[in-house]
Amino acid sequence: MYLFFKWFHLIAVISWMAGILYLYRLLIYLAERGENPEIHGLLHLMATRLYRYITRPAMIAAYVGGIGMIVVNPGLLSLGWLHAKIACIFALTGATSYAGKLVRQSAQKSSFLPSSRRLRFLNEIPTLLMLVIVALAVFRPF
Repeated sequence: MYLFFKWFHLIAVISWMAGILYLYRLLIYLAERGENPEIHGLLHLMATRLYRYITRPAMIAAYVGGIGMIVVNPGLLSLGWLHAKIACIFALTGATSYAGKLVRQSAQKSSFLPSSRRLRFLNEIPTLLMLVIVALAVFRPF
């Protein structure tokens, strides 16, 4: 069962990362080009569907897979690297939830969004967290 949960977790994480990275990109487009009502409507629809049907479900699935691995192998909880990984996962969850909040706010107008420069900075946070999370899982430094 452990390998099944590991497989499931990896697929879900890949989907989550694809979703969150593209979601921030759509938000950047909304901030830069969303004044046109047609473009705004299309970008908002794309962002809403991406968040609701891919990013958020993939995040939940990643949690299910990770928790499943811990349930099958509770000894993992005694490893320091996993505690650091879980902290990073909570930060990634926060970045995902914030993107969802921005998508909801953008329903009104693109002017409710942060600047495209700030969104570009926010877009780097999931990437950096992913690098740290993968490094912790692969190298298990402590």
